[in-house]
Formats: sequence, C-alpha cells, structure tokens
Amino acid sequence: MGSDTSTNGPSSATTPPSQLYHILLVTFHLSKNPTNDVEKLRITGTYVTPKAAKAAAHQVVYDGGYEIEMFNTYDVDHSKLVMEMAKAREASDGLVVHASAQDGTEFKVFIHVTPNNLQLSTDEEDGRVVTDLFYVVQTEVDYNGDDIKLKSHSIEGVFTKHLDARKAAFTTLLDKKDGITKESFAAWDEAGENDTDCGYGENVLVHAVGENGDNFLVSVVKGQVMESVRLAEAAVKIR
Repeated sequence: MGSDTSTNGPSSATTPPSQLYHILLVTFHLSKNPTNDVEKLRITGTYVTPKAAKAAAHQVVYDGGYEIEMFNTYDVDHSKLVMEMAKAREASDGLVVHASAQDGTEFKVFIHVTPNNLQLSTDEEDGRVVTDLFYVVQTEVDYNGDDIKLKSHSIEGVFTKHLDARKAAFTTLLDKKDGITKESFAAWDEAGENDTDCGYGENVLVHAVGENGDNFLVSVVKGQVMESVRLAEAAVKIR
C-alpha cells in the first residue's frame, strides 16, 4: 500500500527532483442539516521543491476567492495544528493550514510527498508541474467503537493517464506478497467498469472495511488549480 508513481510521463530539460510535493486540500461545509454536510478532497498542484509547495499551500484559500477577514480562524502554527487535529481525531502529518470561514466552510491544506518515479520537472518560476496529473488517494478512518479514532489521507500514486490511475486504485489496498486480497476484508465495494464511483462519495472507486472495522476509501482525483475550482463553483451557483 506504499506510494507508486509508475507510468510514462514527460519531463523538461530541467533535472527532475527525486521527490514531488503535492498540495492536498480538504474542505468541509457544516450545514444546519447534518445530512447535507459535505467533505471534498482536491489536489491543487504538484511542486518540485518543499519551499515552492509551502508557498502554494499558504496561498490556496486565497486563490479560492477567500480573503483573510472572511475567516473566524486561520492557523499555520505547527504545534497548534498538531493539537487541533489530535482533538479532532484526524492525522496532522503534512498539515500546514487549518482555517474556518464565516460561511461554515472548514479548510485543511496538506503537503504530501511522493517519489518522482515519473521523472517530472518544470521550468515554471513557482515550481509547479504543469502536466495534467491523476492521483490515487487513500482515506483511512480508524474507528474506536462508534467514534472516529483517527482519519487520514495519503497519496498512493501519481499518473499522467486517468486509465492508469483507475487501474491502480483497484489494487491499492491489495498486496500479493503479504497475501492481502479482497477476501481479507470484511466488506468490499468497487465501481463497475462504466461507473465513476462505487456509491461512497465523489470519485471513490473502492470502499473496504477491515476485520477490525476500519474503513478504507480509494479515490482517483484529477489535479485542479484552485482558480479553476473557484470559477467552476461560481458557475454552478449562478445556475
């Protein structure tokens, strides 16, 4: 279940780095009706240096159309973030921004690191890889009785083709060497050949339940710059 970045990918004349740094944005909108609460996961960019990724991570919510006065809280202090996530029973690895807007939207911005097996590079001044990318993202929810003990996200693969990412998603939780098969799980649901999800959320292709009750979700997410997200959501609201 380790990170995999295998498939053919382009590179520029710039020497490719050994690692890539991805901006993972998780938004959660709390409404008066709990059944309408929606969590969305996006990857808003891949960068070739940690410095470039951190600069981009701190800019994400502003690129989404928000301004500082629109937030009730906006935290970037690492020790405070760790304590906040521990209290919320969520993983804090890679978390660089946690903010709550006045409209009820909560933002968590992470930097996740993967090997650069695609040999991707960039000539962009901001260090962003401009190639269209598709990411296999695994979400794990560890339950303690009826309560969530820990929730975490991890990027398990980076691909230049959607089909390759989709194929990888169906085997992300499996491991032949360790004898982990679909039958190793108490429950297993996966999307059909022509389906975009398996009924457990947008882009979720696999949902599995471990013997101990832990839930696993595997999604394929296309990289999307935050400006595009903002314009798309504005268009939906206009309709």
